[in-house]
Amino acid sequence: MAKFTTIKNVRVFDGDKLTAPQNVTFESGLIKHIGFTLTTDSNVIDGEGNTLLTGFIDTHIHIDSRDNCLLAVKSGVTTFIDQMCDKTELIDSLREPDEPITNVRSVYLPVQAQPGKMFIEAIGYEPPYVKTKEDVRRTIDTEIAKGAIVIKMLLDLPPITMGMLAEELIEETVRYAHEKGKLVSAHTTSVLAYRLAAKYGVDILNHTPKDEPVPMDIINEIKRKDLTVIPTTVMQEGIVRNMQKIMPERAGNFENVLETVRRLHEAGVRMLVGTDSNRTNKMCFITHGESLFREFEFLHEAGLSNIEILRGATSMAADLFGLTDRGSISVGKRADLVLVDGDPTQDISACRNIKRVWVKGEEAALQ
Repeated sequence: MAKFTTIKNVRVFDGDKLTAPQNVTFESGLIKHIGFTLTTDSNVIDGEGNTLLTGFIDTHIHIDSRDNCLLAVKSGVTTFIDQMCDKTELIDSLREPDEPITNVRSVYLPVQAQPGKMFIEAIGYEPPYVKTKEDVRRTIDTEIAKGAIVIKMLLDLPPITMGMLAEELIEETVRYAHEKGKLVSAHTTSVLAYRLAAKYGVDILNHTPKDEPVPMDIINEIKRKDLTVIPTTVMQEGIVRNMQKIMPERAGNFENVLETVRRLHEAGVRMLVGTDSNRTNKMCFITHGESLFREFEFLHEAGLSNIEILRGATSMAADLFGLTDRGSISVGKRADLVLVDGDPTQDISACRNIKRVWVKGEEAALQ
């Protein structure tokens, strides 16, 4: 059996740019050589007409089982950032699984105000909540001990919660998490939540308001403080669509979501790719893996270039979340690789044309 695997004559999106056709060799889970020579003792795969990308990172999902990872890897998603989960043992088993499926990192449980009836019904249980600064610090310490990749905070209004998290608790969450060396990722679905997140320097804002576009003064503050946004447009579109059926007076408008993304992009705000994929939120189920392609397409519709979108699902995501072993195709990085037919830097829908996927050098089953 050949020791190395070489994909020859393939264009490479290395996490930053597209290269001319070349050869990429990997072995023992790592990329060993990139260039124009063929490594001896290689299993050679012809990549002519294809593009090789580093594995996609979906920066906002919710996991409920290993099946989510089996499904997602078929779409080239090799890393999940779970943004709320109470199943610690499940997350631990999927952090570095002994099989070529999507890896998982999690925030575990968030700092949040008392949940409302709609939120409890949506996720199926009542999560713990904070009332004091001491509660905030205790929650953060607990989630860090579990292995939280960042600290999550839920900023929402009734009926999702019983009321917006108090400003002193927002401020304490950011202060204490930063003291502990952790970024803060917040659920922000309203303009008020965006305003508070920007005011207190929340590192990562998740979701995009549906009721109105985010005003430019807030977007400019987000840019000035170098904060990051994960728009999750595919979830916002799904919620608007479902709400129009059951509560049309509260449905919002998806055009507001796209307009906010346009404004963020024009202001130069860093944006990552996340779908909010889940099988547990009764307000809107989103398919793990395949939904990433629809997210790409919505972001493109809102003005992001294909290169910007791909960076937001690879190198930029890895950099922000401190995943230093992945996110680009370079010597020494994990061989998390996706081979597609076509050139997604010219046509983002080419990402759907998955031919082969490897996770840490081991090929994943696509059927």
